[in-house]
Amino acid sequence: MPHADNGDRPAAPHNPRVSESPFPIPSGSVPAGTPIWSSDDAAQWTRARGAPWARPLWSIWALLITVVWANAATPDRPCSDAAPCGADWLGMAETGLAVGLLYWLARLPELTLLTAPVLAVIVARVELPGRGPMAAVANISVLVALVFGCVAAFARIAARHRQRDLVKRAAEVRHSLPDPSARLRRGTIPITAGLLLVGVAAFAVAQGLDGIRVDQHRADRAERTTAKVVGRGEESVRVRTDDTRRLTLSASYPEDYRIGSTVTVLEDGRWRRLAAEPYDAFDWQLLTLAGGLPGGSMLLTGLLARRRAAVLRRAPVPALRVLERIDDDGRIWIYAGDDTAARAPIFVGRFTADRPNANEDDAEHRHDEADEEEPLVIDTRLHEAVMFGSPYEGGELILATTDRDAQPVVIRTTSPVRLPRPGTGPTPATQEAGTTSAAADPQGPPAAEGVPTRLRPAEHPLRWGPGAMARTCGLALALCVGAGAAFIAQSLVTEGFGWRAALLPGLLTWFGPAAKQLNWRVSADSSGLWLTGAWRVRHVPWERLRAARYTAEGSVLITMSDGSTWQLSGVGLPKAERRLNLYPSYVRMVDEITALHAHPELRPARSVFPRDRGLPLGPVLLVLTALAVGSWVLG
Repeated sequence: MPHADNGDRPAAPHNPRVSESPFPIPSGSVPAGTPIWSSDDAAQWTRARGAPWARPLWSIWALLITVVWANAATPDRPCSDAAPCGADWLGMAETGLAVGLLYWLARLPELTLLTAPVLAVIVARVELPGRGPMAAVANISVLVALVFGCVAAFARIAARHRQRDLVKRAAEVRHSLPDPSARLRRGTIPITAGLLLVGVAAFAVAQGLDGIRVDQHRADRAERTTAKVVGRGEESVRVRTDDTRRLTLSASYPEDYRIGSTVTVLEDGRWRRLAAEPYDAFDWQLLTLAGGLPGGSMLLTGLLARRRAAVLRRAPVPALRVLERIDDDGRIWIYAGDDTAARAPIFVGRFTADRPNANEDDAEHRHDEADEEEPLVIDTRLHEAVMFGSPYEGGELILATTDRDAQPVVIRTTSPVRLPRPGTGPTPATQEAGTTSAAADPQGPPAAEGVPTRLRPAEHPLRWGPGAMARTCGLALALCVGAGAAFIAQSLVTEGFGWRAALLPGLLTWFGPAAKQLNWRVSADSSGLWLTGAWRVRHVPWERLRAARYTAEGSVLITMSDGSTWQLSGVGLPKAERRLNLYPSYVRMVDEITALHAHPELRPARSVFPRDRGLPLGPVLLVLTALAVGSWVLG
């Protein structure tokens, strides 16, 4: 079939692995009267996307540059008795909105339209009055960047409406969703996590306000004493009172107090502080931002996902015949129904599978146990499919298609669909062995031909692991994490619960990368691969292995036939390795595993002993750190 004109869509490089004859979908899975989404209609849909100036990157850079300029050009007001410093809640909101917009401009244009005007009002009322000419120009540039960001966000939302209208016109008629897709549940995890983080932020606000209230109560009944500044420390000032007493008082900005200047000291028994520096809730404000920004983003993301999934449940919806294929990362790329050469992908997303013939109890059981959801069986061939719903950037969809065994399968989005950059397409593995499935297509992925010169038929198992440099980096990272955990634990013992406690869970997650760098291991024996990561050892039989590849980001990705993956992240620097002509152990491992999978005669004849499969060091590092920190704190 001749390839139709794609308009302004640059064609992605042709992938010879894709068959020119798409795998057909059973007629019973196609609703009557469902039209094909033609290349002409798909090209028109693609052109309806936002204009180049509306891309989030321009808005993000504009806001980032202007905010940095405004902060550098705007002088800080010094603390004084007439204008005490105190807790700056408006400044906290200003900082939080500016930081949040850097993400919301990219992913949540709806939230951008709500928050950017609020930030603009704060900047106009707080930052502009009483500032110098350079600061005024810088803050005006922030306002211009915010207006530009709002216009770009509105343009993206308008583009989504245009794309939905184009799909509705192309579909002409609407159809009900195939079972069991009507029981979609989206957004539960983001909503739950968002509510927890927002709760943390609310707790931090309450604690900060309570600290201010207690401080103000003591200040109201304190005695006011005049003193002269005689010295300054890093976070303190030394003063001499009129009755010749020398006091050392904490100060957030000691450089604001000139030697010899007069200050007012508030005293209530043993409680003392400068009148110019009331209680500063900075720690609690920082925890508020740390919880409120991601929490609010996750909450809105979950609510939008829930709303968009609910729209799909309200049948009927537009339906179009398209083509789809899965890449090696498990993402599904959608093509026009007549683009049998798969040259111009329209959009991409991540999906999960449901069984069309599953009964109600089974479906509910799968929803209650999300972690046991049956993954979509990977098959990189081009498949015919029926798309239910109106696609747009960030939208939710349903696809009725077939799996590797030619059985009907309904797949649904697990994350919003995204529009790829022009000219991009699926990135299959450079070397991929065929599978042993009985339904494998003879025209599917070819077996790897290259065999490393050092690889010979072996009797004993083969093993790969980190080198000396990787172990050194892993040890250094583990020590840094342990030192950070000790510091936080000590602060909790001496100062009580504070904002630093919220950093501890995030800090401990770095034990995962440290454990991988220290002791990752992959062993190959007669039965398959033993993959040792940070927390557990996983066994992958040879018949379930699909591919092993070294990604452009410097990670090792091992893919199984059911679509699940095992990833060894951040082990290398591909560009530097190519420039220095290096051949690290993880690159050699990928080459040799690919050859072993393609040539069974090269596989080891014996099984690996349990003690040689490797030890996940994540739990070990956690226990050792807990013991060391506990003994140090208690000692």
